[in-house]
Amino acid sequence: MSESARQRVLEAIGKLNYRPNTIARSLRKSHTVTIGLITDDLEGVFTMAMMRSIEEAASACGFSVFLCNSYGEMSRERAHLEVLLAKQVSGIILMSGYKVRERGAPAMDLGGVPVVYLYQYTWDVPVPCVIPDDEGGGNLGTKHLIDLGRRRIALINGPMHFEASQLRLLGYQQALKNAGLPFDPALVRTGKWNEQSGYELAHELLTLPTPPDAIFCASDSLAAGALDALHELQIHVPKDISVVGFDNRYFSGYQRPPLSSVALPLYEMGLLAGEILLNAIQGAPVNVKIHRVPCTLVKRKSCGALSDQIAPVHQERRYS
Repeated sequence: MSESARQRVLEAIGKLNYRPNTIARSLRKSHTVTIGLITDDLEGVFTMAMMRSIEEAASACGFSVFLCNSYGEMSRERAHLEVLLAKQVSGIILMSGYKVRERGAPAMDLGGVPVVYLYQYTWDVPVPCVIPDDEGGGNLGTKHLIDLGRRRIALINGPMHFEASQLRLLGYQQALKNAGLPFDPALVRTGKWNEQSGYELAHELLTLPTPPDAIFCASDSLAAGALDALHELQIHVPKDISVVGFDNRYFSGYQRPPLSSVALPLYEMGLLAGEILLNAIQGAPVNVKIHRVPCTLVKRKSCGALSDQIAPVHQERRYS
């Protein structure tokens, strides 16, 4: 149309407060500019960071996000999927909110609607899955302590029925092996994911005939408890012993001293899951595999760093 006609149309739109009928458009196109996000734990420790980046990826492409909480119940997941499919969403993300886990197929047939798994994975159906590289994170934290000159490095781990605990242990062992250091099972302790376990297990390690000169903790909560034990025993951190945590929780920078921590790539994982789904919706080729997103290391004073900084390792956006 001519520019004058265009201006008259825009003036009429403003005068009448016109809004496009997206429902009518979706009926004609058989899909909408919306995606569904179903989490099993809306209040999970890691949920919000992933949700934020999913929304950012979606909104950048003009999509909106419908959020649902299944509470980990397949019946609720099925009910939410039925509603989302009835609303003709263009794609769906199924997200775990509190731990990486293996799971089966979606609770119902999605009829060709693209789906991505986030913070969980499956071998039952061919869908893209996005999870953190926990083994690489375990290697990264241990290697940092080795690079600082520590040679007797203990590990305070979470419960071994958690896959993250198993993988972080493997990363710890690999870093020792790469440095030519022996693996000593006496330096490994497992407990619950809380401060009390970190406190008690650190006390056990420090009463060994030859105590460790560094402690790598598989969570920041465990590390906070370990720091309490070290303060109580009047062991100086980091002069006498270095400590590294995992997750980079909000409180890690407020410990005394501030806690070095392996940061989970939560924001990056949500962004990648959103991008994969949006590419699938737009018909682009999708790599159906488990995408392991690298962790990064936040260096703080518990290891001797003078100021907070992100280590240069893993800064490239590369997924295996």
